[in-house]
Amino acid sequence: MKFLAIEHELPSRKVTNDELVERVLRASSRHLTSGELDLVAELMQNCFESAGTRVRHCRAEGETAAGLTRRAGERAIAVAGLRPEDIDLVLYAGIGRGVLEPATAVTFQDLLGLRNATAFDVLDACASWLRALDVARTYLAVGAYRNILIVNAEFGGGDGQRHELRSVGEFPHWHPAITLGEAATAAIVTAENNLDVYEADFRTWGAKRSLCFVPLEGFDSYFGKEVDVPGGVAPMRFVSFGLRLMEFGTERIIEHYRERPQFERFKADRVFGHSASDGMSEYVLEACGIDSDRFHFDHHRNANTAAASIPLGMSQAMKSGRLLNGDRVVLMAASAGVTTALLKFVFHDRTATAKELR
Repeated sequence: MKFLAIEHELPSRKVTNDELVERVLRASSRHLTSGELDLVAELMQNCFESAGTRVRHCRAEGETAAGLTRRAGERAIAVAGLRPEDIDLVLYAGIGRGVLEPATAVTFQDLLGLRNATAFDVLDACASWLRALDVARTYLAVGAYRNILIVNAEFGGGDGQRHELRSVGEFPHWHPAITLGEAATAAIVTAENNLDVYEADFRTWGAKRSLCFVPLEGFDSYFGKEVDVPGGVAPMRFVSFGLRLMEFGTERIIEHYRERPQFERFKADRVFGHSASDGMSEYVLEACGIDSDRFHFDHHRNANTAAASIPLGMSQAMKSGRLLNGDRVVLMAASAGVTTALLKFVFHDRTATAKELR
């Protein structure tokens, strides 16, 4: 498998921690006492410090999820040296979407003029891009498709952010939303030969699905589990019990890594992880014995960009010269579900020769 391009697009407006604290205090002032507002401000700052949150990118006036993602896709096609008609499959990998149906992938098949491509979505919370990459590699290995575009548009950090708290009791399942940023990514992968080094391993703990979810109308009928959410559950209102999710997810990804010694033996040159928290990443790296110098820390730059975080990190690392052709790469993530994911491969970009791929 060869990466012909990995591109990203960030919205132009930067929102600082102080700006966000001010918004929350202003929106919540009609519900909370002055003492409670002071407590919320303190808790928010503690949350930012623990995760390493500094700034998040959000759409400015006139910027749209479709427009920014289209730009990333157009640039990826150009960098890959392809024509739109050369793409034969589009996978949309992410949480952000404007419709439940049809597949969001068909939007970008249309906007990018990919007339020879078929398209569908791959959804597994913040592990979606890793799932999509695994699907793409499987298709490439059997020769089903030649050039696959994986695209996502994670823009829940703006419109999806709720600034109003009605009680301090909501904070435990609300605060992860304030660490969200926005980003679009577009990656193009192609088949080179079937001898490339690649392995993926996924695990899921469905019993923990209530730790992080975005409910729809009819949630109670479909979820199959009672949930206790202070303030109640409302359609499209993000619920994430961040501390409990982090505790469970980090222990599971550490356990997963230790029980798959082939990932440690791989001796990765570069490691990329889901950017939910730089502090959490430090903890996982230390527990797994991974050199932090090999890891791409991204949360402090862009906050939590959900399923876009790993391709965003890879795109940034390529542009800065930290991800090079021939590097041994490990991807690792723990996401809502709860899902843990490990992938390893030798990174080949569009400059790779047939000899290198053997």
